[in-house]
Amino acid sequence: GAYTHPDGLDSIVAQRQLRTGKQLAYTCYQMYARSKSGLSPEYVRFDSAIDDFVKGNAPYYILRPETSETLFILYHLTKDPVYREWGWEIFQAIEEHCKTDAGYAAIRDVDTMKQDNRMESFFLAETLKYLYLLQDDNNEIDLLNTHVFNTEAH
Repeated sequence: GAYTHPDGLDSIVAQRQLRTGKQLAYTCYQMYARSKSGLSPEYVRFDSAIDDFVKGNAPYYILRPETSETLFILYHLTKDPVYREWGWEIFQAIEEHCKTDAGYAAIRDVDTMKQDNRMESFFLAETLKYLYLLQDDNNEIDLLNTHVFNTEAH
């Protein structure tokens, strides 16, 4: 499952790790929210001179799933609606800037929104799956006790 600490999710260690995960997820969300397009660059650089982050040397967005997966897991564990809101914002940005007549396109620069003629297979297998499940109230997924997602073999 998503968390397998022997003392369970309510243990002190698990709760500390959950707080850290929430903080990392907030930073990932901000990478999307602060760009002109609402899409995250591949990475950012933390600048101590301004106590903030700036776009690094990889301004592209290749439809990666990691933030969507994180939001899905955190929502599943906490039921905090903010993770759904963030996921919906990301989905809307993808629809607006990445959708094409034939599928979805990567973005060369998240500030110019120029599309690249490629769509990685993990976009359908992971990114859209997690964004869908994040909004789905009718699933019976139990990440802690029953279900394990293996998407690396898509």
